[in-house]
Amino acid sequence: MNFGKAGSVLGILVIAACAHKPMDRVEGLTYVGLADGNTSFVRTIAPQNGKCPEVKISKGAAEETTLQMTANKFESATVCEATLPEGTASVSVAGKQIQIPKAPKRIVVFGDTGCRLKGDYFQECNDPNQWPFKRIAKAIELEKADLIVHVGDYHYRESCKDPVKCAPYKDTLGYGYRPWEADFLHPAAPLLQTTPFLFVRGNHEDCQRAHEGFSRLLTPLGENSCPKFQDTRYTNFGNILVVNFDNATLSDQGLDPKGTEMNQWREHYRKMVAQIKSRPESEVWIVLHRPIWGLSPNWNGPAAVLPVNLNMQLLVKEMPLPKKVKFVFAGHIHNTQVSSGKRPVHVVVGEGGTALDYYDEATRKLIPAGFTVLPSTHGYMVLEQNSDGKWVGVVKDDQGKASFKCSLEQANAPCAVP
Repeated sequence: MNFGKAGSVLGILVIAACAHKPMDRVEGLTYVGLADGNTSFVRTIAPQNGKCPEVKISKGAAEETTLQMTANKFESATVCEATLPEGTASVSVAGKQIQIPKAPKRIVVFGDTGCRLKGDYFQECNDPNQWPFKRIAKAIELEKADLIVHVGDYHYRESCKDPVKCAPYKDTLGYGYRPWEADFLHPAAPLLQTTPFLFVRGNHEDCQRAHEGFSRLLTPLGENSCPKFQDTRYTNFGNILVVNFDNATLSDQGLDPKGTEMNQWREHYRKMVAQIKSRPESEVWIVLHRPIWGLSPNWNGPAAVLPVNLNMQLLVKEMPLPKKVKFVFAGHIHNTQVSSGKRPVHVVVGEGGTALDYYDEATRKLIPAGFTVLPSTHGYMVLEQNSDGKWVGVVKDDQGKASFKCSLEQANAPCAVP
């Protein structure tokens, strides 16, 4: 059907207008981020009337305290926040309560959730088949988890070149509050308001990209500048210690082993190893963004699997992780993979919504022994203990259907169709 030049322009405008639908706003959203015992926090976004609500916290059945939140601004949004006292068991704001588990029995791990818009790269954020994060969040909500771990990369809406395709997103591009609201806060709201999170910093939240939003929304209070790496956080759950190690800005490419930058990372890593050794917990999980032992497909050349991250591997070779480190969970690579051997079980879960990394048949033939790279599909992992007390990871798709069951504590950590 030929409308001529004027008709073509009109058609483009109509298509753009139809594609543009108002984004739901986040108002009064309260959530909890867990960190060290004295740096866990509660935040409320866009409170009613712009006034910060009171927070009621409980350390036990008969012990209740009221906290007053402090108001700060992130562009157009009011962000109310308070640090939680050590030992907080529950947080209640405006009648909504979030329980903090002493020993979580059901844990969800996922990451790399944002909708990728950058220059010429276009992921259709309004199409749930292309960007299913909101659908994934609804599926995770039904899991009734005690704890959710996000292994980084929340924000992907950086820029967009095509004037027609980009029209629906012109108000939610860049690194300000609105992109954060669209890419994370709104789709994740059902989870944020019910379940405590451990927030890991991703490379998309580094100092050149979306760190301001990460600092104002998802990291412990008091971070007024962008650090090369954040202090390592140690979250205790009884006999389990979860260590949140920030390696978001550590290059995937090999650095000079004797250079200044590598020495800075070496000291950051050394402090973590020393702290783990000094802690009384007998089981340690490390959560970080860039994998220690991960495999990426080769995007710009012949079939190959590329190791990620060489610098982390060097550090671990120089200073091995303590034997009580049982698991390492990471993101950054946009698929799910499990590896094991003479080291902690290493799990990559980077399929939370952004564009996936695919391994074609030729590439899969090059995957070395000890690595299981699952078919790339959007989703998340649920961790639970079996009847023998061993942790099992169930990989689920974007609608909550189980696709693989990985016996993480069994020899070679096998994954099989359930």
